[in-house]
Amino acid sequence: MNLATQRCARLDAAARERLFTGAILVIPGVPGVAALVAALREPAQAAFAPHDPPSAQQHLSREDLATRCEALTREVEGDAAVGALLDAALAGAGADPATTFRDRMRLRLQVSGGDLEIRRPMTLAPHRDTWGSNVMAQVNWWAPLWPVDPGCTIAFWPECFAAAVANSSADWDYDALIASRRRGAADYPLVPRATAPGDLGPGQPAVPGVGEIMAFSGAHLHAGTINTTGQVRLSIEVRSVELADLHASRGAPNVDGRAPRRPLHWFRRLSDGASLAEAA
Repeated sequence: MNLATQRCARLDAAARERLFTGAILVIPGVPGVAALVAALREPAQAAFAPHDPPSAQQHLSREDLATRCEALTREVEGDAAVGALLDAALAGAGADPATTFRDRMRLRLQVSGGDLEIRRPMTLAPHRDTWGSNVMAQVNWWAPLWPVDPGCTIAFWPECFAAAVANSSADWDYDALIASRRRGAADYPLVPRATAPGDLGPGQPAVPGVGEIMAFSGAHLHAGTINTTGQVRLSIEVRSVELADLHASRGAPNVDGRAPRRPLHWFRRLSDGASLAEAA
């Protein structure tokens, strides 16, 4: 069963309140989102040339595919021009640049048939982002660069939004993750995760269109679907916090998160790059 999302013109304060009660919103027709997607498609097409990015794995060895995926993620995630386009896209979707803080954009290239041997996994197990951030006002944004379908997208467990799920948040530490990456290890989990995922049942896939951006609470339990389509899924994601929500303690309910810290320094203001840790 596909997820029942709701259409929304822009993410204002009232829409964020809906997110904090479990709504999943799709915002269509934002020019800045279309511009961001177009800008990201160009380096993706160059990275996999002469092949179309979604079908590239049908033509490349897994080693070549992994090398190209690594190079592309490094290129776009560190590009200041892409960051400026992302800020404009979020502003066009309703975020106030003067009071909205975001973390780094992530490009995910999920291949069919299992993850590649690259620096971070592209298929994440069921998790809530708030298990790691401990920020219940956090909003997640997600958008595909090419069309997705139920077999190659992101899935949710909406029935778990207000229900506790056994997880590893109490034992997960961001500094330990960074330390493991710096020494070249890949044995530390990228995010806290559900410890009994087999008890959850199937997630409900969301299928936003290209040029649309989806917003949901960071407290939603979600994961990447297992890709068996033979195609590469290319999507972007970023997380944001509105300062007024943080100050007013507005946000989703914390039903099972036990993170020992709240790393506000992950988030930077759209307008000037100031840290949320200083503004809060």
